[in-house]
Amino acid sequence: MPRIIHNKAFTLVETMVAVAFTLVLVTVVVNFYNTTRRVYSSGISAQMLQDGCHLVLSKLIEGTKEPTGIYRLSEGVSYNIAIMAELHYWGLDNIERWYQLDNTSTQLIYHHPTALGTMDEVIYTAPTGSTLTLRFWIPSVANYSSAVIGVDVALTQTVLGRAVSGAATTLINLRNHP
Repeated sequence: MPRIIHNKAFTLVETMVAVAFTLVLVTVVVNFYNTTRRVYSSGISAQMLQDGCHLVLSKLIEGTKEPTGIYRLSEGVSYNIAIMAELHYWGLDNIERWYQLDNTSTQLIYHHPTALGTMDEVIYTAPTGSTLTLRFWIPSVANYSSAVIGVDVALTQTVLGRAVSGAATTLINLRNHP
């Protein structure tokens, strides 16, 4: 009786099906990884930008050190919004100070007096690749006095092809306003 030998090797068709299945599986896993990475990176970047917006507002509210001490916007006696992104204000010392963005919209500049005259000091620099937007405005609601000024801050950035942003808004009362 002839002996029958069963060959247990894969045929060419079986090998091609296995390779195709493996490629589909690897493609799905890589796409899932890329989507997860994009969402995670966007979330982390959005939080970083949000923190940056709060930092800008803190710097505006807390003030900056000058030769005579720390001077705060809330200690101003009058103000003028020259353009939407530039606020000029005067203190009891009758010296003009202002906040403005630089030409690249990446730095917040504080113009103030020094012992030798005046200077433009960079008090915040936006993270690399992001854009800073600053808007000063006067609230139009009747229950706010003319001594209140609104401030909007936004940071935007493109992360892995996705637009990400952070924003913050506050109102500041110029307490010494006449």
